[in-house]
Amino acid sequence: MSEDNTRKQESEKKKKKKKKKNGLKIFLLILLMILVVGIGAVTGMVIAIAKDAPQIDPTNIGSLLSQTSFILDENGNTIEKVQTEEYRTIVSLEKMPPHLQNAFISIEDERFRKHIGVDPKGIMSAVFDNIKAGATVRGASTITQQLARNLYLNNDKKLDRKIKEAYLAMQMEKALTKDQILEAYLNRIDLGQGAFGVQEAAQTYFSKNVDELTIAESALLAGIVKSPSKYSPYFTVRPEDFNGDTQEEIGQVDKFGEKFIVISNSNAIKRQHVVLGKMKELGYITDKEYNEAINEDIKTILKPGQKKINGISSYFTDYVKVQAIEAMMGKLGYTREQAEKELYTGGLKIYSTMDVNMQHKIEDIYTNFTEILFGNPQKLKGPVLIGWSLDKNKNIVDERKKIIYYRQENLFDENFNLVIEKGTFEIRDGNIAINNKKITPYKNNIDIGDYYAIDDKKNLVTHSVGSLTLPEDGFRMEENGEVLILNTFLSQKEDFHRIDENGNLIINSNYFYRSKDGIVQPQSATVIMDYRTGAIKALVGGRDIKGNKLLNRATSSQRQPGSSIKPIAVYLPALDNGFTAASIIDDIPHYNENGELWPKNWYSGYRGLTTLRNSVEQSINVNSVKVLESIGINTSLEYLKRLGIINEEHPEKDNFISRAENKANNDENLAALGLGGMTKGLTPLEMTAAYGAIANSGTYTEPITFTKILDKDGNVLIENNPKQNMVVSPEIAYIMSDILRTTVANGIAGRAQIPKMPTAGKTGTTQENADAWFVGFTPYYVSAVWIGNDSPTIKLTKGSAMAAELWKNIMIKVHENLEPQNFEMPPNIVKVSICSQSGKLPSEICSRDPRGNTIISEIFAKGTEPREHCNTHVVLDIDTTTGKIANEYCPKELIQSKVFIKREPPYNPADHNGIMPKDYQYTAPWEICPVHNQENAIDEWIDEQFNEENNGEEEPPIEENPENDVENPNNGNGNNQNDQTPGNNGNDNGNGN
Repeated sequence: MSEDNTRKQESEKKKKKKKKKNGLKIFLLILLMILVVGIGAVTGMVIAIAKDAPQIDPTNIGSLLSQTSFILDENGNTIEKVQTEEYRTIVSLEKMPPHLQNAFISIEDERFRKHIGVDPKGIMSAVFDNIKAGATVRGASTITQQLARNLYLNNDKKLDRKIKEAYLAMQMEKALTKDQILEAYLNRIDLGQGAFGVQEAAQTYFSKNVDELTIAESALLAGIVKSPSKYSPYFTVRPEDFNGDTQEEIGQVDKFGEKFIVISNSNAIKRQHVVLGKMKELGYITDKEYNEAINEDIKTILKPGQKKINGISSYFTDYVKVQAIEAMMGKLGYTREQAEKELYTGGLKIYSTMDVNMQHKIEDIYTNFTEILFGNPQKLKGPVLIGWSLDKNKNIVDERKKIIYYRQENLFDENFNLVIEKGTFEIRDGNIAINNKKITPYKNNIDIGDYYAIDDKKNLVTHSVGSLTLPEDGFRMEENGEVLILNTFLSQKEDFHRIDENGNLIINSNYFYRSKDGIVQPQSATVIMDYRTGAIKALVGGRDIKGNKLLNRATSSQRQPGSSIKPIAVYLPALDNGFTAASIIDDIPHYNENGELWPKNWYSGYRGLTTLRNSVEQSINVNSVKVLESIGINTSLEYLKRLGIINEEHPEKDNFISRAENKANNDENLAALGLGGMTKGLTPLEMTAAYGAIANSGTYTEPITFTKILDKDGNVLIENNPKQNMVVSPEIAYIMSDILRTTVANGIAGRAQIPKMPTAGKTGTTQENADAWFVGFTPYYVSAVWIGNDSPTIKLTKGSAMAAELWKNIMIKVHENLEPQNFEMPPNIVKVSICSQSGKLPSEICSRDPRGNTIISEIFAKGTEPREHCNTHVVLDIDTTTGKIANEYCPKELIQSKVFIKREPPYNPADHNGIMPKDYQYTAPWEICPVHNQENAIDEWIDEQFNEENNGEEEPPIEENPENDVENPNNGNGNNQNDQTPGNNGNDNGNGN
C-alpha cells in the first residue's frame, strides 16, 4: 500500500472517529435536552397534581378522626358501643406502651423518626427486604403517607394519588411532631373486624385496654395493617357455616344482633412472627423478649370483645339512640342528618337510665316465658296461648275465613320453593297465568302469603315472605285477577320455575325473600320506670327475637288498652271533678245511641248499686261508660293531655286520633275512652308513664332513657331533665292509687299481688282476648306488661289474668332486696265510715241490710267527705204473703218490717225487657198489697164479730141495712186507701224514690 493511500485511510478513520464523537455529543446533548424537558414536564405534572391536592390544616387532625359513641348504664359502665361500620376510641400516645408503638414502626416505617414524610432510602430498604423474603413483608409508604391517605385521600392505586400522598405527608411533617403523627396514625388505622385504632382493636381481640397489651399482642395487631381481611387474628362465621372438623372455635361474638362463632387465623400468627423478627432486628426487643413473645399461644390470649353486654337485647339501647337523636335536634338545633352523624361518629358518651341488673332479670324471664306461665308447655295440646281458627288444610284463618298464615307444608316444598298447585295455573303462549290465593297482586308487586310453624317449645312462630322478585316488564295483572308472568322474563330465567311430577308449578326460592327465623307468638313487651324521675330502668320490646332496629313493641307498637284505660281516662278525671271513691253508680242496663244494650260487662247481667271504688275493682264496663258520660268526653281528653297520651304540640308523636283528624273514625267516643277500644291504641311506654303520674302524687313525669350526653372531649352536650306537669292534686292521686291497690288486693287483679309489697294496678283485656294488659305500680316502680299476637286477628286463650301473672313474676325479681313500704299518704286525707249503698254517712238502719252490714270505711280528700246520712236504705212494712207494701187491711200477724234500698232514679224491669240487676231483690217494692182490701176487711170484721157473739154458733142472718155499721170504717179506709194507691204513695215507696 502506498504512503498516500495509507495517509488517506488514516484520514478517513480520523474523520469517522470525529464524526462518531460528534454524533455521540449530539446524542448526549439531545438526551440531556430530553431529560431536562422530561424532568421539567414531570416536575410540572407533579406540581400540577400537588396543586390539586386537598387543602389541609394538619393541626386539626383530631377533628377528622371519627369516634365510636358509647351508651353507658346508670353507673357509668359501658352497655353498648353504638354500632356502625367503624369502631374507634381515641387514646393519647402516652397510654400506648412503647413496644406497641415500636411494633408498628418496625413493620410499617422503620425510619419514621428520621425522614421528612417521604423516605427514598426507606423505599429502597423495603424493596430489598421484600426481595430477600421472597414476598412483600413491608410497605413502601411511610406512616405519615398512610395517615395522609387515610385522612384526606382514597385507596386508588394511581400515580396521582401517590404524588398527592407524598405532598400531603411533607406538609403534615412541617406542621406536626412525630409523636402527633404517630398518635393520629395509631388511632386511625384499620385493624379488622370493624376496629379502627389500637384501643378498639385491643378491646375487639383481647377484651382489654391498649395500655395492657403485651409484646406478643402488640406485634399481632401491627401485623394486621398490611391486609386486615387476611391477617385479622380471627374470623367469624355463622353457626350454620361452622365446620368443627377443619375449624377451631375460640369463642362467640354478637354482631348486629346475630351470634357468630370465632375461629383463629393461622395467617395472623405467621405475620406476627415477621413483626417480632423485625422488632428484634431493630433492637426494640431483646432475644429473651422475642422468644417469650413468639412462643406465646395466641389462641389462648384471644378473647373476642363484645360490642355490648351479653344477655341484653337491643330494644333499650335502640330507644336510647332514638331519644338522643331527637334531643340533639330539639335542644341543639341539629338536623336529623347532623344528629345521626354525631351519634355514630362523634365519640359521644350517653349516660342511660338502665339498671343493668334489672334489665338482666327481665331478659331472663322473657327467655323462660312459656315455662314461667305454664310450667311444661309440652303438656299443652295446642301452641302456647294461641286461640286460633284453622281451615280444613290447617291454615290459620280470621273470622271471615281469610287465610292469615299458611301452614308451612301448604306453601312450600321441603326446600322452601313455592308450590302453586295444579289447576290454579296455566301456561299460555309461553306465559304463566296464575290464579292462586297464595300470591296476591298488590300495587306493582306480587305478594306471597306468610306462613307459620310450631317450635320445640310449642310456640307459634310466624314467618314473613316477600314479593316475587320480578322486573316491572316481567309480569302483568289481568282484569280477571290472574297474575301473568311473561315469557320475555321466563326465557331469560330458566331456573325461575319447573313443573314437578304431580303437575304443580314450583317457583325457585331464589326469587323471593323468606324470614328464616320467624317471630315467636304471642309477643310481649314490658317497661319499668322510676315514676319520680321518669327514668326508664328496664325495657323489653319483644321476646325470642334477635337483631337491632326491630319492631319495639314497648315504644312503637300501638295496641288497644282495654279496661286498663279506665283509671286514666275515666276515674282519675272523675275523682278530680266531683266524684269520690264512695260515689254510687248503678250497674243497670245501658243503651247506645241506636237504642241497643251496650256495653256488656265481663260477667253476665248487672250488679246494681256500686261504689266507684268497687266499679274499678270489678272493672264494670257499664259504670265506666256512665261515669264518662257524666264528666264528658272533653274532660277526659283534657286529662289525657296532662298524662302524655295526647300530644298537642306534636300530634304526630301520639297514637290518639282526634275528631278533627277523622270525623268518622276517631277516639273521642265512649268506647275508646271508657272501654279502651281505641282505633290504633297505646304503647306500654305511654301506659307506664300515665300510671306513673298516679303513683307520683299526681305529677306526670316524661319518661327518659338517658340523663346526659357528653361530647368526645368530656364536655356536657345535653342535660336531659324530663318535663313535668301537675295532673291532679296529691290527695286525688292518692285516692286513685288506693283504689288501684284494692283492685289488686280485693278485686279481679289479685294475680298481680307482690308478696309483702303494696301493689296497685289495673288489668285490661280487649275483644276476644286480642290483647292482655296489666299496668301497675309499687312504692318503688311503675310498670306495664302487654301480651298479644302481632296479628290481632289471632286471639289469646287467656286474658288479663295471664298478664297480671307475668307482671308479678317480673316485679318480684325487680323488688328483691327492697324493703316493703306503704304508699305515702298526703296530710289532707280523711277516713270516714259510709254506707256502701248510698256513699253517704250511715243511718241507723244501714247495718240491717239483709245482705249484711253495708257500713264500710272510705277515704276522702278533706272537704269532699259526705255530710248527709244515707237515704237509700228505707224501712217498709211488708205483707209477708205477697211481698208487697202492707196496707191497713193487711192482717197484723202478716206484716213484717224490712230494710230495703230505694233507687234514684227508680228502676222498672218492665222498661228493660224484664232484666233485673243482681240487687233488685233488695229494692223496695213499688206495689201495695193487692190481696188485702176493704171488702176482705169487712168479711174479716164480720167473722170476728160472729165468732165473738155466737161463740162458735151458726152465723146469724145479716141485717137489711148494714151501712151504718160500717160507715166509719168505710170513710176512714177509703181515705187511707186512696193515699196508698200505686198512683200516689206507691210512687213514693214502691219505685224507690
